[in-house]
Amino acid sequence: MADREETMDKGGMSRRQIFGTAFAGAATAAGTAMLGSLGSAAMPGRAFAQDAAGGGAPTSIAWGDEAWRKIVADKVAGRTLKIGFTGPAASEFYDEIEHGAFAQMRAYSDLFGVKWDWTYASPQEHQDINDQVNTIEAWVTNKFDAVLVCTAGDFESMQNVYARAETAGTRVFQFNMPAELWDESQNRAISNIGYNNVMQAGYLAGRYIATKLGGKGKIILIWGLPGHWSTARRKGLDIALAEFPDLKIVGEQRGDYVRDKALNAAMNLLQRDPNINAIYGENEEMALGASQAIQALGLKPWDGTDGIITIGADGLKSGFESIKEGQMTATVSVGAVDQGRQSIETIFWNLIFDQVPPKVFNVRTQVVDKTNVDEPLAYVTWALSVPKI
Repeated sequence: MADREETMDKGGMSRRQIFGTAFAGAATAAGTAMLGSLGSAAMPGRAFAQDAAGGGAPTSIAWGDEAWRKIVADKVAGRTLKIGFTGPAASEFYDEIEHGAFAQMRAYSDLFGVKWDWTYASPQEHQDINDQVNTIEAWVTNKFDAVLVCTAGDFESMQNVYARAETAGTRVFQFNMPAELWDESQNRAISNIGYNNVMQAGYLAGRYIATKLGGKGKIILIWGLPGHWSTARRKGLDIALAEFPDLKIVGEQRGDYVRDKALNAAMNLLQRDPNINAIYGENEEMALGASQAIQALGLKPWDGTDGIITIGADGLKSGFESIKEGQMTATVSVGAVDQGRQSIETIFWNLIFDQVPPKVFNVRTQVVDKTNVDEPLAYVTWALSVPKI
């Protein structure tokens, strides 16, 4: 398997297909400068018109033409879309998703004159489902146009919440959920924007470890809270390791998605057996905690040929920086920024034109290590610089 891996599942498109070109001629002078840095969010099937100057060199790429943009803007008619955004907990990861959403909202405001009333809320604790449900129901009562939900809640119970929202006129969209675990026909969310946790995260992590270790070695796991993500990623890992019978999982402790707890868990496991070849932290915070444990115990991090591999999943700015510094080995970047941008694109066209999105939209994911970290680090850094709405 190549060091640089990119995958997508059904409905997925690459970042460059969706966002790869710059808007032009759709905003004020100040707005145009921002759009140049935002890039585009091209809808599938919508054509781009290219301006050229001197020798055919492209100078800008405009999304559609003025006539088309006017039709969309007239339909928008200066409308304000009232959107709620709630994840299972406050974290760097969900901040990246939210900033991706800010980028797309600002682009659409400049193109079409749409306004946004954006509200963020998350439970105090990762599994405080009642708090999150109360928030969603309050938004429905307050006539929000749409809510974006990522939840650790029980699938069937949440469908009842979504059904009540739908009846009241609030449209529900999910993000960052392992939709592959459930029957699509039973999911009441209009669309699920995320990635396949089984094959686009857990499986990729297992394959990366196997490739680097030549299919042999001892692995320990630092795992999250019991629930959707831990179940899906473990399933993918098991699929990968089934191909390499000489790779053995020799220990596992919970880190509950928290760096400090993961640090302690990894310390415990490594003190029992320092001759470990790889650590898979089910999310990036836990992988970062594991890399700190390696340093604290004076063990050798992976240098490309020797040492202990640490791999996680998310695509955090702090994680990319750790990779550049030679601490954490790798991570599976799960397209946090693109999840945010695609969520807003999906909501906009559904609310304004009643366009029907795919039930499951999986963004691309990518294994990132020291060989390819610069681009995703720059992309996330840019997104986090986009002002909030």
